[in-house]
Amino acid sequence: MSTKIFALTGLSAMFLFQPLANTAFAAEEKIETIYVSATRSEGPQMPVATQIVVIDSEQIRISGATTIAEVLRTQAGIQIQDADGSGSRNVSVSMRGFSATAANNTLVLVDGRKLNNPTLAGPALNTVALKDIERIEIIQGSAGVLYGDQAVGGVINVITRHAKAGEIKGSMTAEKGTDNLENYTASVIQGFENGLSYSFSAQKRNADDYRDNNQSAVTNVLGNIGFNFDAGKVFIEQQKIKDNLRLAGVLSDQDVAVNPRITYSPNDFSNQDTDLKRAGGEVDFIEGWKLLGEYADRDETGNYLYDDYYHTGAKYAPYAVIYEMRVKNITPRVVGNIATAHGNSVITFGYDKANADYSTKDGFNDITQAVDGIYAQVIYPITQKLTATLGGRHSSVDDTNRKAYDTNFNPVQKNRSLSLNAEELGVNYQIDSAWRVFARSADGFRFANADENNFTLPGIDFLNVQTSKSQEAGVAWSDKAASVKYSIYHMGLDNEITFDPIAYRNINLPKSERQGFMFDGNVQLTEQFSLRGNYTYTDASLTSGNLKGKAVPFVPKNMANIGLVFNFIENITASFDANYVGARIHGDDYKNTSPKIAAVTLFNFNILWDVSGLELGLRLKNITNEQYADYNSIYGQFPQPGRGYNAHVSYRF
Repeated sequence: MSTKIFALTGLSAMFLFQPLANTAFAAEEKIETIYVSATRSEGPQMPVATQIVVIDSEQIRISGATTIAEVLRTQAGIQIQDADGSGSRNVSVSMRGFSATAANNTLVLVDGRKLNNPTLAGPALNTVALKDIERIEIIQGSAGVLYGDQAVGGVINVITRHAKAGEIKGSMTAEKGTDNLENYTASVIQGFENGLSYSFSAQKRNADDYRDNNQSAVTNVLGNIGFNFDAGKVFIEQQKIKDNLRLAGVLSDQDVAVNPRITYSPNDFSNQDTDLKRAGGEVDFIEGWKLLGEYADRDETGNYLYDDYYHTGAKYAPYAVIYEMRVKNITPRVVGNIATAHGNSVITFGYDKANADYSTKDGFNDITQAVDGIYAQVIYPITQKLTATLGGRHSSVDDTNRKAYDTNFNPVQKNRSLSLNAEELGVNYQIDSAWRVFARSADGFRFANADENNFTLPGIDFLNVQTSKSQEAGVAWSDKAASVKYSIYHMGLDNEITFDPIAYRNINLPKSERQGFMFDGNVQLTEQFSLRGNYTYTDASLTSGNLKGKAVPFVPKNMANIGLVFNFIENITASFDANYVGARIHGDDYKNTSPKIAAVTLFNFNILWDVSGLELGLRLKNITNEQYADYNSIYGQFPQPGRGYNAHVSYRF
């Protein structure tokens, strides 16, 4: 890897040396604050051997972002694919050099509950309203030991708001925007001195969105009741989501050059209704030890229609499907804090179980999948400055396909069971109150989901499990007013699960590898002005088979973001961000024969006026009206919105 990438010259130096030169921002805390994601339990600060980024609700508010996708797009190492331009359901997130279509290689959680699906559909990010979010925690790199299946490239954990005793907070927002966007949200949380608490939120969003036949309508209602007592807390929660979406479909590059808004699928749609129930809590049962656990039951029903018209005018018969998906998760774990001569050691033992049942009324799909995992992790202070992380997981999967076919296309039932082990080892060395260095080796894995196993090559009943081994090392500096992180990584991947557009089947790829460098920094230059920036270099290529040496499609080598926040006038905060995505090989072009897709830079501006709980905001997006696509394959692309705006009025109490 070129040393010029590590240097990053001016930008990197600004973040690194400006805070060092400013003695007014002296460091008082020795370690970064780590919340839930490092140990799956909210607790004291821990010097873990990885890079974790925390985005709090105030940062989200100041950014002016209107969707989780907009928040994540500005973060280091994250690639976003939005297949319809709405920033809602058809959004996929990737990390560590996976194509954005490989949605199930990044694990997305909401309060610890898996948002990933047992199908090809990506996690539905629109199920969480931004107003409900307390913070977002991002773990870079494999986390297979602590989180199991699908945590290959990283973990995104969305933590929602919960009331404290004696506290009542609420908000109401009305938003209007380009393409007839209307978005209304309301929320309230309250905690009583007797330990009872509740939260309620509702959202209604309608928009025509950018493309023809691209309308979306979402209704999202969430309620939570909790009770805190001396030894712990419990909660129950229910959420109902109605999500109707019209599907504009894919366009050729030639079509986009003429009119990027058109559609050749004017009748296509995909509607979903989701009913989610959750319950859980924690209890201190021995001094320093607590038992935690959650149970989640997601019942999703939907129907969709594909009735595509091709450019010649030929029409395929409509293909309509009604489906039902039921996903149940249980996640008990025990977390202990043990005092040692050099500080607290944190020990985590846990068990994860996920049962998924997916079926369609057309009889093509009738699949169940059960994934189990037992894991343990120890974070142990060897000395006052040196801390080690050690962990292991044993995980298994049981697949049943009741609508499989034999070689003569006779219907049969097929079953498969397998198991594997994953390990991690990391060290963190706290040089002084501000500087630390870390390194770790970690395994990741992904079991093929129900859809993938139902559409394989002839003679293959089930795809092989995808496995990875990663190594990373980094250095970080932080104080109250600034922070900077550098890290490098290498990941070797075997049996990557992907879709082969030539065979039109899901396959296992030969061995591949990812390696890269990441820089992330922020600094409060003055009381009125702050600066943040990040840069990611990624080299992803196949290392065996007929395509050895070829780059993984649609993964940019270079990505960068820079953001400015300034409030020179009282009660007015303005922010500006620029997001750069470098040139990429067309999606599905594993032979690397097509011309590269040009790099794109998106500029956004946001201004907020906030006084006595009343807030007025205006966000300008894609200011230079760039024409781009979050996914562009050799078979077509999904063009994204041009210049647009969102304006809102909010009242908080």
